[in-house]
Amino acid sequence: MTTVTGTDEAMHPTGEDRAWSESYYFNFVDPKTGVGMFTRMGFRPGNGWADALHAVYLGGSRVAFTYGRRDIGQDLSAYDGDLKVGNLALACEDPFRRWTVSYEGPAQDIPDGAILMTRAKLRPEGWHTPAHLSMQVDIDALTEPHFAAKGAHGHFEQSLRATGRLAIGGEEIAFDGFGVRDKSWGPRNWSGSSSGSSGAASTGPALSTAAAPNPFVFWFSMNFGAGTSLGGSCFRRSDGTLLGSGWIQDGEGMDTLEDVRVETTFRPGSILHDTVSMTARTCKGREVRIEGRVINMCPTKIPFPGGATFVNEGLARFTMDDREGFGIAESWHNVTD
Repeated sequence: MTTVTGTDEAMHPTGEDRAWSESYYFNFVDPKTGVGMFTRMGFRPGNGWADALHAVYLGGSRVAFTYGRRDIGQDLSAYDGDLKVGNLALACEDPFRRWTVSYEGPAQDIPDGAILMTRAKLRPEGWHTPAHLSMQVDIDALTEPHFAAKGAHGHFEQSLRATGRLAIGGEEIAFDGFGVRDKSWGPRNWSGSSSGSSGAASTGPALSTAAAPNPFVFWFSMNFGAGTSLGGSCFRRSDGTLLGSGWIQDGEGMDTLEDVRVETTFRPGSILHDTVSMTARTCKGREVRIEGRVINMCPTKIPFPGGATFVNEGLARFTMDDREGFGIAESWHNVTD
């Protein structure tokens, strides 16, 4: 853990690497309504554009999906105070304390988000309903940021409470939930690994693969009410295990998670994960065991030559020490054409 400075909420000087990226990410889940969200806005000066993904879980399998892009210059400091891409806007009201996420514009209202695994040209007629989404989320931090790195290549996360309202298709929903945000800057290679599942991404929501699903990254965040939150990431090792580290914040204070091991099961014939089992130990020696089940899914696709990385974003229900929590279980797979 390193010292917090307000300047890390702003843009950083870009490096020479063409893959330089600076991004802002927020998520939350409201257990009462089933509404959840993940939002990512990323600036890539080497590519000359910024993009924004704003996806909303609307209960059951229903998802509202949006995506936007804008051209940008090389000096990212020009966008401090101008975090607007497409119809998504982010506003820092108080560094590390309060943000606002707002969206006003078109969205795809999708009855079953898993359809996003299917190539667009092969999706059945009526796979989504064009809709207008209006949404404002007031973000209040619950913890200090936890830095994984600082300096030229940095990353931090912190837990939050999210309140607000959304309107879509004539329906209005108020929400009040908990989540996690992160900020990162430095070179970012989305494909990340040559390992992963191979197969054709054209067979529908239940993607057929030539081999068993083999995610190369598993990222997670979860909240058990306002008092307990945790997050972290695991990477595929040469022996096939998903192993990593993270953090936990609760009544015992802030602690690191070490030796985090994740096992997942998948929907039959698919790379969409269904259940999660996680074990870890804290730096203070406490054993942590968590079981989770995905209750809504929003796959996202990042193309690369000869295939794509699918980042499958699962809204999940977790149990830890007989307590129920909610969050995001994110599994990354490389799929080749």
